[in-house]
Amino acid sequence: MHLWRWRLIRAVVVLALAGVGFALVIPQTKVDRTLLSRLVVSRTALPGLEGRHGLSRSVSPSQSSFAATRNAAKTHPDSTGIYTREWYITTSAPPEAGLVAQLVPTAATAQTVVADVDKQLSAIPTLPSVTASGPKPFAVAGVAGARGVSFVLADSTGTSHATVGYAYKSAYRVGRVVITELAVSDRPTLDTGPVETDMRNGAALLARVEPGFTMLRTTVPVVAAAVYAAVAVVVAGASLYGPEVAAGVLERRRERRHERDVRRAREQYLARGRRTVRRQRAPAWTQPKRR
Repeated sequence: MHLWRWRLIRAVVVLALAGVGFALVIPQTKVDRTLLSRLVVSRTALPGLEGRHGLSRSVSPSQSSFAATRNAAKTHPDSTGIYTREWYITTSAPPEAGLVAQLVPTAATAQTVVADVDKQLSAIPTLPSVTASGPKPFAVAGVAGARGVSFVLADSTGTSHATVGYAYKSAYRVGRVVITELAVSDRPTLDTGPVETDMRNGAALLARVEPGFTMLRTTVPVVAAAVYAAVAVVVAGASLYGPEVAAGVLERRRERRHERDVRRAREQYLARGRRTVRRQRAPAWTQPKRR
């Protein structure tokens, strides 16, 4: 095989090893809880709030009211999270709606959370200026395992106690995610349609997003990647001629060492010869005197 082909193979091998090293060393992976926003719908169908963007934030799972979520946060912090989204016109009067998404490590843990949610779903909500009563369950077609409860809201500021709206609590699970919603309507007639729409939209979203979802985000530092790439290119370039150059340098060193050894041996040989000649020379007193 021609020398240039060997050089090309060496360069390719160096670049391949550099690619493996890049994948192992340079990328940085960390938890990004803002990714939880992908698990909840961005709009609500509650009358009066259609088209409004919700206020969103991530909440520490250690603040969950459910023990299963808190325990999961201790053992699997990178796979457990809570995200909330709220819609309202004013913070002190309906209509308003709020979603809470709880992500846990496994579907079995999510089922435990759902069981805990069921125990609280019929609990009467506490709302300002109104009194809730008459919890009434309702079913949601098209969302497996979904459940909801409606409450009549009566005015508590006057003596008439007239019906001023309805509150709706709902919950459902898709995979590892449990969604709960509290919606407060200022409509005096019972209408579970908007809440059911929210649930169906949320379940459809989770069916697409939940499989394989993770809060881990991998980033590549630009400076580190640039330096690594530059070094890899230099090393690959050096591999084209480096081995031959190194072999040449070693050969020249061996030749110089051999020349020094030969020269030293010659000098030692001549030195031994001179000493031998001096030992074999007759003493001066035996030499005839010159006249």
